[in-house]
Amino acid sequence: MRILDDMSQPSSEVTSVVMQASGEERSYPMECLSDTHGFHQLLVGLAGRVDVEVEGRGAAVVPGGACVIPAGATHHYLGIEAANRCRVLDLAIGDATLDACFERIRFLRLPLSELETQGDQALLASLPGAPALVGPRLNLARLTRMVEADLAAPWSLAHLAAITHLSQRQLRRSLLALTGLTPWRWLQQQRLRRATRRMLEERTSLTTIALDCGFHDAAQFSRLFRAWQGQSPAAFRRGQRC
Repeated sequence: MRILDDMSQPSSEVTSVVMQASGEERSYPMECLSDTHGFHQLLVGLAGRVDVEVEGRGAAVVPGGACVIPAGATHHYLGIEAANRCRVLDLAIGDATLDACFERIRFLRLPLSELETQGDQALLASLPGAPALVGPRLNLARLTRMVEADLAAPWSLAHLAAITHLSQRQLRRSLLALTGLTPWRWLQQQRLRRATRRMLEERTSLTTIALDCGFHDAAQFSRLFRAWQGQSPAAFRRGQRC
């Protein structure tokens, strides 16, 4: 997406920026992914929910919510609902007025009724005066990222609550509302998913995978995996290699 100066435009914070390509709609996967790129990005929620964390700051991007991601900022994102839709603008650096608009990470609230009809230029022009986005306190992208970084750790409810800055009761209630899972079931699911990916990608022994992913032993992993997938890890691995 190329940005050019248009000196004939009226003066404002972003009106000198002319977009030569339109933003596009994207749907984000229901797994925590990370990205860093050399261009600015504006993420605007249209449907569903995507939890985003940018350089330690996070918010739930819901319809009408917007995330301003400066170039070079590492961000993590997690689709909460399969039907999530976002309007995404990837914007080249180098235009002073645009760079000023993206000089810091922000989470904003935009008029939902206008998002489907506003052009990219009008959308950018609305950013300076947009109010801050206030949303749910639990950011699942941040929690998932931190847990996945050390799945073998002896995570307790108290520890999970501490890193989310919630009480244990608040965390339990928020996770149940968001995922339908208790904190323990949610943690178990993260471990099972990581173990499944490793079984598909590596020839590492099942015992090593089980321990690396935080299970007490291979027997516990096998029991929980069978309840989840309806077959043992060994049978699953054989079936995928056939």
